[in-house]
Amino acid sequence: MNRARAYWLLCGATLFEFIALGIFLAGLPLYLTRELHSSRAVVGLTVGAFSVSALALRPVVGRWADRRGRKPFLVAAPIIIAISAVGLSVAHALPSIVALRVLQGVAGAAFYTSAATVATDLAPAGRRAEYISRFSLFLYGGFAIGPTVAEWAVKRVGFDHTWLLAGASALVALVLSARLPETRPSVSPEAQRGRLRLVHPAAVGPGLVLMTAAVGYVTISTFSPLYARHIGMASSGPLYLAFSMTVIGVRLVSGRIADRLGPLAAAVPGILAAVVGLSLLALTPGEGFALVGVMTFGAGFALLFPALMTLAVDRVGESERGEALGSTVAFFDVGSLFGGYLVGAVADHFGFGAAFLTPAALALCGG
Repeated sequence: MNRARAYWLLCGATLFEFIALGIFLAGLPLYLTRELHSSRAVVGLTVGAFSVSALALRPVVGRWADRRGRKPFLVAAPIIIAISAVGLSVAHALPSIVALRVLQGVAGAAFYTSAATVATDLAPAGRRAEYISRFSLFLYGGFAIGPTVAEWAVKRVGFDHTWLLAGASALVALVLSARLPETRPSVSPEAQRGRLRLVHPAAVGPGLVLMTAAVGYVTISTFSPLYARHIGMASSGPLYLAFSMTVIGVRLVSGRIADRLGPLAAAVPGILAAVVGLSLLALTPGEGFALVGVMTFGAGFALLFPALMTLAVDRVGESERGEALGSTVAFFDVGSLFGGYLVGAVADHFGFGAAFLTPAALALCGG
């Protein structure tokens, strides 16, 4: 199979995998608050439980993807998502939901780490940031479609059938992933025997910046359904759509910027835009400002994420790409895990204004 065909198969699998994850992302906060009467802090903790297993497994997945191949993880992840979808349709207690969210984190670690590594494997020399950016368009396309599907399905068919729709999307991702070739480069015996590091050294600097940005990302991704209703919107769909479409639009050009001018030329404006967007959400509540705020943050995040990933990958050889990417994204999981609960607790005690200012301050410090 030629590289172009493999790349587009990868992008298609990514789209359907993240449609499924987007359905859970928007549906679970509504389910927890409406059916289980959970607090915002519990919503943040439950949705953020995804990051517990993802954080623990990403460096391991990256290392094993370098040693044994990327494809087994790309195939296993959609199967796990489909199983969790069936589980959510029959499990209606908070501990069970948290456990299933942790299981979804296993799939998240397996799929994204291996898929991003495949994207770099397939990229021509000098176009790595562009390929990562283009690949990520399908991720955010999934996050644009998934929440919209969730909001529509919850109203018309209920929560249980909404989860099954997510499972069906994951099965489409499975079919596409199964057709992908293995892209792992040959690895020397010395690299095969190399010890597993908890964090790859090349990931530390980019990862710390990404960790602070992750708190802002999880604030928007987790609390948009509740924030939308707080400011009088009928649905959070427009917020998710505005965020995702902005990310897609900016990433159509941001990869080329990072390739031509260097990753920092994209990362620094990205941090500033993220801070401005979160501050708008905190200080100017209302539908119009909310849309501008999520779009501004989305533009910043679109610049920041691929630039930091490229910065990490450029520091390592091809036999360590998976490990470096896994370690970098693990920092994102740390920010998502603790940020979700932190922001939820702040929202419970001080309201959404303070909740959005918290990640804005962290992103500014991270920059």
